[in-house]
Amino acid sequence: MARTPGTSGRSPSKKATTKSVKLLSGGNPQIPKGDGNAPVQAYIAAMPGWKRAIGERLDALIEQHVPKLQKAVKWNSPFYGVEGQGWFLSTHVFTHFVRITWFQGRSLKPLPPGPSKDPNARYLDIREGGIEDEKQLVSWIKQAAALPGWSTHTPSGPPRSGPNPKVEWFFAKEGPWQECYTQLRELALESGLAEELKWGHPCYTLKEKNVFLIHGFKAYCALLFHKGALLKDDHKLLVQQTANVQSARQIRFTSERQIKDLAPVIRSYMQQAIALEQAGDQVLLKKTAEFDMSAEFAKAMKQMPELKKAFHALTPGRQRGYLLFFGGAKQSKTREARIENHVDRILAGKGLND
Repeated sequence: MARTPGTSGRSPSKKATTKSVKLLSGGNPQIPKGDGNAPVQAYIAAMPGWKRAIGERLDALIEQHVPKLQKAVKWNSPFYGVEGQGWFLSTHVFTHFVRITWFQGRSLKPLPPGPSKDPNARYLDIREGGIEDEKQLVSWIKQAAALPGWSTHTPSGPPRSGPNPKVEWFFAKEGPWQECYTQLRELALESGLAEELKWGHPCYTLKEKNVFLIHGFKAYCALLFHKGALLKDDHKLLVQQTANVQSARQIRFTSERQIKDLAPVIRSYMQQAIALEQAGDQVLLKKTAEFDMSAEFAKAMKQMPELKKAFHALTPGRQRGYLLFFGGAKQSKTREARIENHVDRILAGKGLND
């Protein structure tokens, strides 16, 4: 099959510039969400190296063969759809390929080669050699555009117990925990909770209340139970990340085999967490007054009455954030520097991460 590296032959719009565009994991451009052609062209213009030509060619083929075309950038991915029908595909840059997600890929003939945990979706990964079979790609584009698409505007959103297209990029991205994430997702979806995207991670909710999420670090990946402090830890699996974490607890994993072997136990912890949320149980949190205040911060507030007034006007959560941040430094000079650097934020009524 002949490969087509291709280019659309069109000049990017004036807004399509690589200036100041940050490349995220795998080289994916970080483009502000927006509707229309301009943000899509900005994304394509920022695609690194050989991937840009693929983005241009794909965009040109879609424009050529899809009437009433709609475009947007959502979650740092170009989306293509048909007016009144919803979105039929999106693209995303990874280290070694450009991925097309066909939202109704299971209905395409022949099936696109890449399987997805979403029962409806399929993937097509285009690597450095270019598009392998442009004729087949065009056929898929036409088929997909003729099908009912996925809508980000429907009140109910994706199926409550099924995969959420907003989260697909997390499970598709390359990394050491990709297979572990996939296994944890299967267990999470079995629970019947809604899959949402929060803080850049898959979060599983009951009536919009957070129950647990999936996340990863350099040395491990984990399930984080938001009310983990209330769980019965019969198997001694729960980990408190730091002494200052009051409510959440993790179950940590370092291999796919570990998740597979612990699957029945993981399910039981998930069901226990769901039962706690259904019962409305709450973790009894320490009051702000119970948190230690560093001597340096107490001195600063004594010297600046306006700082003391502004600090006590903050919400309890913002107050705790500052107390933990200031007190977390081991050396007095570091604590003083942290306080000095954040005085203006406190006076402005802002929290540590606002």
